[in-house]
Amino acid sequence: MIEKKYQIFGVGSTMSLSLKRAALVYVSLILATTLVFAAEARTPTQEGILYGTADGQPLTMDYYAPQGDGVHPIAIIIHGGGYHGGDSKSGSEAYVADFLAPAGYAVFSVNYRLAPKYPYPYMVLDVQRAVRYIRFNAKQWNADPDKIALVGGSAGGFLSNMVGLLNAPGDPTATDPVDRVSAKAQAVVSLYAQSSFEFVPLNADVHRLLDPLIAQKGEKEAIREATPITYVSKNDPPFLEIHGDQDEYIPFTEATNLQTALQKVGVRCDIIRIPGGKHGTGGWNKLPNVPDWERQMTEWLNARLNHKGPIGEGIRSRVPAPVS
Repeated sequence: MIEKKYQIFGVGSTMSLSLKRAALVYVSLILATTLVFAAEARTPTQEGILYGTADGQPLTMDYYAPQGDGVHPIAIIIHGGGYHGGDSKSGSEAYVADFLAPAGYAVFSVNYRLAPKYPYPYMVLDVQRAVRYIRFNAKQWNADPDKIALVGGSAGGFLSNMVGLLNAPGDPTATDPVDRVSAKAQAVVSLYAQSSFEFVPLNADVHRLLDPLIAQKGEKEAIREATPITYVSKNDPPFLEIHGDQDEYIPFTEATNLQTALQKVGVRCDIIRIPGGKHGTGGWNKLPNVPDWERQMTEWLNARLNHKGPIGEGIRSRVPAPVS
């Protein structure tokens, strides 16, 4: 095996002993670096699972197998990317699999069609399809179809808000049995997410998403139709909003506005505030006095979905702020 590795680097069997030793050290360093990198992000158990086809485009998702025995609750991760980018492995959102799979959740991270080619509401329909597909096939993963949580960040947080509030029923007339299944979630976690387009200026990303709808219905009606808060009702599942109070893209008030709207109709909505937190989870573990939001989030989901599982594995270590 070592001889083959030498050949990869263009090193023949006649090289000197010192060069061979140097090559071995180099290979060892590469392997060590690879292992460290792999430890930073959980590898999907299965990639590219087809959950549907839309406009000839395959819709795929990744699966992270849960630890532990029993029938497992389901967490569906919805990635961010400004409505026009990102994928199922986007780090800020896929990181959630690192600590939810060890806690006993069957975790799925979904891809969806992107703007501007596929503006609103196509990505909403895709996420609803993912929920239906996972619910319909839940037994395949020893998962509970009646315990589904949506977990989205940024654009994916908007989608988790929207799909969670729409509570879409199944279509009894659909030819595909998957589409006869409900897309209703039992819990929603949204990270640094937009809950309305009314109070935040429409930036280039939002225009990619909404411009066709604006052209069709006018800006006021388009914003109303595409705003999650529009669909708040007493039948909504419980919500958890996780948001940095220094988010440079989505103001913290997007979380408090949704909380106010849900509480008015008697639906639970909790907020985990990240003091000094910017947009995305990547730097949160380096903030001074950052809350243990991953543990709190898992405990919140456990309580809402009546689940018990070990909490702690996969959570990023906190990096103390440098002393000035």
